Amino acid sequence: MNRKKLLCLALACLCMCGCASRKTEPADGDQIVVTMLYPSDLPSLENLVETTYPDIDLQIEKNAAGTIDGEMERRLRNGHGSDIVTSTLAAGDVLNYLADLSADEYIAAYQSGMMRKIAKDGKNLFIPLPAQYYGYIYNVTLAQENGLLVPTTQDELMEMLEKAKKARIGTDEKGSVFVVNGTPATTATFVIATQIPDFFGLSEGIRWLDDLKNGKAAFAGALDSCLDLPLEMIEKEYLDPFPFTSVSNSAPILQKMSSGEMLVAFDNVTMLDRIRKNSEYEFDMLPMLSKEGNPAWTVSAPTAFLGINKALTGEGEEARLDACRRILGLLSTPEGQDAFMMDNGAAYSYLVDYTPDSDIVPGGIKACMEEGFNYNISISNDFMRYFGNRCNAVLCGQKDIASALAEVDGYMQGGDSQTATLIGTINQDMLVEKYNVRLGETEIGNLISDAVREITGADIAVVNGGSIRGSLYKGDLYSYDLDYVCPYQDTIIILEVNADVIRQMLSNSLSTMLRDVEIPGGRFLNVSGLKYSFTLPTQDAPAQLVDVTLPDGSPLEENAVYTLAVTDYMAGASGYFDNNGDGFTMLNVYSSDVPKAENVKLVRETEDTFQSILKEYIIKHNTEEIASQIEGRITSVEKDE
Repeated sequence: MNRKKLLCLALACLCMCGCASRKTEPADGDQIVVTMLYPSDLPSLENLVETTYPDIDLQIEKNAAGTIDGEMERRLRNGHGSDIVTSTLAAGDVLNYLADLSADEYIAAYQSGMMRKIAKDGKNLFIPLPAQYYGYIYNVTLAQENGLLVPTTQDELMEMLEKAKKARIGTDEKGSVFVVNGTPATTATFVIATQIPDFFGLSEGIRWLDDLKNGKAAFAGALDSCLDLPLEMIEKEYLDPFPFTSVSNSAPILQKMSSGEMLVAFDNVTMLDRIRKNSEYEFDMLPMLSKEGNPAWTVSAPTAFLGINKALTGEGEEARLDACRRILGLLSTPEGQDAFMMDNGAAYSYLVDYTPDSDIVPGGIKACMEEGFNYNISISNDFMRYFGNRCNAVLCGQKDIASALAEVDGYMQGGDSQTATLIGTINQDMLVEKYNVRLGETEIGNLISDAVREITGADIAVVNGGSIRGSLYKGDLYSYDLDYVCPYQDTIIILEVNADVIRQMLSNSLSTMLRDVEIPGGRFLNVSGLKYSFTLPTQDAPAQLVDVTLPDGSPLEENAVYTLAVTDYMAGASGYFDNNGDGFTMLNVYSSDVPKAENVKLVRETEDTFQSILKEYIIKHNTEEIASQIEGRITSVEKDE
């Protein structure tokens, strides 16, 4: 294999970062507990660490926001950080809160070029985790059976999609043949990746990036055509624009690809591996293709960067600091890289002496790697989210490209920084961690549902746990904090329902407490104006509703009509295809996907969101400190109780 060309797309972005240590006592006298936030379980890595070092108990907290961006920055800054710090970019103010790793021997195991790129004032504060490859995942079986040639250029890709659409090969119920999941970060990766063969991978793009980092360049004028390809796909109905809307769930790529319902998807090797394990079809990955006759490129990005919380350098934390250093040292060996890759599906290591398993790299992108065309994207999660959000607005028709790029340039120049408007005071930490708002009663769930019930005047208010993404911390509360707590813009509506509808609604909310890789679904309901209990879910049976009463314990009246505050999303405003609406069809007053709900009447629509209601509630109570307690509104029982 020839030496790979590794270019780093380093886009400066403004972010407020910080970290602090939350001290964790050892599980017993012989073990040191070390905590680490990550979006998914890492069982192979945990096993390797604890087998190699029996005195260490590595605890991975699985969290949807497991990287240092947005809510994680707030969490660390407010004293709820982990011992091993995970970041999506080794840059920003967070570097001031990390221990110096420069003297650690394992630093020498990494490629010097990568370490220079992520160094701060000559100090190494992070190590890079193995990289993910991104590209076009396609159904080899369907392509071969139907005589579709493997594309080698962007035009040939479009021809392939056109033929497939006309012949209804690998198309879903809407006739789409290509899918991107629609989350802002994925959209940003897709858009940037499409520009690599004809811009970022060329000398022109390299110079532009250098100028951008020095404040001498802008997106407007240089990337005006960056959305031409996905917009053409949407115009020709190869690509459904709905997943790019803020009210949509991300497109179910695994389901659509593994079933043969979709021919091509943009995603990474982890998704490719999951699709292969769940399908009888054969799949491969294609690189990013040129429209102008340039070589195709593979695209990779470090999964994340790991550092050590600087607070562990303080007195009394010597043992925990040593444990963290040993963990990073073990991860910096081929065995450590193999363990992480087994857990994560990453396919490229930044170690100097590492021989990858040839089976890890998809066959469709091997040629590019052998010829040295691998583009390494290293972009902050904050920027990816912002840029992807603006791209999504263009792709779903809410914004034009000129205004979107102008906003991106404003963000890069610091013009979009959040205004710190003080709106109230919180007298306790109300934490979102370990998916607690999707598993049971929480202080923050009670607070938001109480706010909705009070502001709307409804008898009952429910808040789906997936809408609550960030914690509230003791002390002053600013307007931008609410952007992290309740980021979605679904509006609140008031329905009239009977007792049976309420029971059906709660039963549905419990149905996905155990979901893919044991991550609880976001439909779990936090409540105000109700109490309910349920049996705990098992691998063999979902959670089941046991009882529901009014707050005083009295039963629901079967013939009574209750006003219920829910989101329009739950009531079918986004439809119920592709997991939208979270299965709350018993509340459907909008969608034609399924029959309209019985015994449900739309009383009032509002322009309020969870975020705006929470803000109004806190301002309304500005003469008091906001507090919330666990009250027994939601309880769980074993199935035999």
